[in-house]
Amino acid sequence: MTAPQPPDRHADIANLVVAFYGLAREDALLGPVFAGTVDDWPHHLAALTAFWAAQLRGRGAYRGMPLAAHRAAVPALSPEMFPRWLELWRQAAAEMMSPADATILIAKAEDFAARMGDALFANRPLAAHTEAPKETPKETPKETGA
Repeated sequence: MTAPQPPDRHADIANLVVAFYGLAREDALLGPVFAGTVDDWPHHLAALTAFWAAQLRGRGAYRGMPLAAHRAAVPALSPEMFPRWLELWRQAAAEMMSPADATILIAKAEDFAARMGDALFANRPLAAHTEAPKETPKETPKETGA
């Protein structure tokens, strides 16, 4: 059985990115962050389209540094923003893409949000996680052979 393939058309990804960031820019929680950090929306949307195309297809023209860009915005970011970002992404993906493609895109976004949140807010749980962070055992008892 072969795994479902992500959308291959660059235009589909571009349309999704435009729709999603339209929602995000109007959002009461996320909009102010974008208004304060993005000066050139056409360039930003093109870069994000390239980013998602590279994520989905494993190749592309994206050459940015998303972690560095988000670290620069940390004073305006909080862990609570990630669930809202994902909610809007899920909405846009479901509206703009086929169900199979939306599933792939949502999974990629969830993984990206978790990794980005962990990198930016180490030791601070993200509200996007449905479970409380699990504590790492200080010492694991060794099993004895019988």
